[in-house]
Amino acid sequence: MRRALLLSSLLLAAAGAWASDQTVALPPGDAPSGWRQAARTRVFSGSELYGHIDGGAEIFFEFGFEDLTVQRYSSGRGAMEVELYRMTDAAAALGIYLQRCANRCEAPGTYPGFPTYTTIGRAQVMFVQGRLLAIATQGGVSGSGATAMRELASRLTKRLPPDNPPAPDAALPPGWIPGSIRLIRGPLALQAIVTLGDGDVLRLGGRLTAAAADYPDVPGRPAHTLVVVDYPDQAAARAAFHHLRASLDAEIKPLREAAGWFIFRDYAGKFGLAASEGTRLTLRLNLAGDPGS
Repeated sequence: MRRALLLSSLLLAAAGAWASDQTVALPPGDAPSGWRQAARTRVFSGSELYGHIDGGAEIFFEFGFEDLTVQRYSSGRGAMEVELYRMTDAAAALGIYLQRCANRCEAPGTYPGFPTYTTIGRAQVMFVQGRLLAIATQGGVSGSGATAMRELASRLTKRLPPDNPPAPDAALPPGWIPGSIRLIRGPLALQAIVTLGDGDVLRLGGRLTAAAADYPDVPGRPAHTLVVVDYPDQAAARAAFHHLRASLDAEIKPLREAAGWFIFRDYAGKFGLAASEGTRLTLRLNLAGDPGS
């Protein structure tokens, strides 16, 4: 009986640690040497995120946001802030990371001590691990502050739950330009790539995840973009294709179409191709020439 009670207590403790992984990862007495916790740990849940991010919270909600833990540190010469965003799943966390790292998105293992997707700059370290996105930012740009920031971020990777990162390029053909991969779960992320119409034109619903990347075109021409969405079944893919066709912005001019595909010209004079085959919908965007000619 005592063994059963002990096992039950251990399981409850483990569950509590997993549920509060942010505060476990940020113990106040474990700051880098010469640094100390400067303020109480703050947690923002749901719509409270608007109180921390000015004008950028919507993309977090589109991907799937749960809560944010913020802890600040200070030393005699600087300040540092650590943010831990807990998202609904690993794809949501990686989607936000890929949105924010721009063309500095690094693959897992690029930096020693950081086994996950990580971007390191002089003033900021950002990495994604499981469904958590971690961002450490120093207020100054001193060498000692940068070292402490990187040290603290490296410690976090060891305290957070093990990572099993999704492969954002799994649905994409090889040959994409490094740093160009993006994930999409709704209109905001899509509009960062292309404007096709109002609302959720791809019918992702915040649940399905599209992948996008840039590919080199012929020499002397800009790259084109490929977007791939896999739907639960063929009927859902066809419905999304027809919804896209019916929702095109007035500036998008369809040129030719047949069952399962249409070619269009966008507001910048570039060409695009939308096609539905099986459970997959693909978009080829920013094409310099007509793909059907």
